[in-house]
Amino acid sequence: MELRNLQYFISVYQELSFSKAAQKCFVSQPSISAAIGQMEAELDKQLFIRHAKGASPTQAGKTFYPAAVKVINDINTMKGLLHDCPSLIPLRIALMPFLSGERVGLIINELILSLPELDLTVVDWNEEADARIISRSMVLQDEAFHNLWVDDYVLAMSVKHPLASQEEIILQDLNGLAFISSKFCDARDSWNYALRKYGVSFVSKATVNTQEYALDLVAAGLGVSFVPSHSASHRTDIVIRTIGNVKLERVIGLAYQKDHPLPAQLLTAVEKVKKKFY
Repeated sequence: MELRNLQYFISVYQELSFSKAAQKCFVSQPSISAAIGQMEAELDKQLFIRHAKGASPTQAGKTFYPAAVKVINDINTMKGLLHDCPSLIPLRIALMPFLSGERVGLIINELILSLPELDLTVVDWNEEADARIISRSMVLQDEAFHNLWVDDYVLAMSVKHPLASQEEIILQDLNGLAFISSKFCDARDSWNYALRKYGVSFVSKATVNTQEYALDLVAAGLGVSFVPSHSASHRTDIVIRTIGNVKLERVIGLAYQKDHPLPAQLLTAVEKVKKKFY
């Protein structure tokens, strides 16, 4: 049994959600699902019950959890026996919703590899933090901002949706369609302006808290959604299309207070991984 799978199991158990566990581990949700499926096959036991609100551990999962935690803790203790404890560099990074888990994972991984003494904590975008990975539209006056990548907004739909066969879509094609919206959307004002400009209206089917939920509903065929391209790039159960007469984008970057600059080695690590995005 792979240690990584044990860590994924512990995250799902603690978060009671496959999507939240994926964000916590900086991997895609399918990776988490595949790992849990592999463990269930090896153990010949179901570990979680999947449902609309997340996941609940079965009795087998509850029994297995303490043993999994002990294995991970023991391994971490063994690693510590062979190393002197360096002075830790504390860093709290806040993440805005609906970021590409793959890209955030590359950044976090580069930081950890470049700075083994880094004591990293990841928090929500509105919590106190030393730095934030956010859209440029969210930058405060007292913050410096380093561009990381650009996200184009695209239309996400089921592979069986009637529009999926069209290579070119214009906004008017969407008039009257079922739509899945997200509570957090940093392009909301521009999107609503475009809808009014072209006289387009939707039939709202759901408003969800996370992008993963929106994409799950899209994949199930309940409607289309307007999403950042890199947030949907890992999904194979949906189709994404650009809208020819509407171009919206967001610039994602690293923000921090100007009077509390980050250590130079941190910024160097960020710049190094940024090159992989282009």
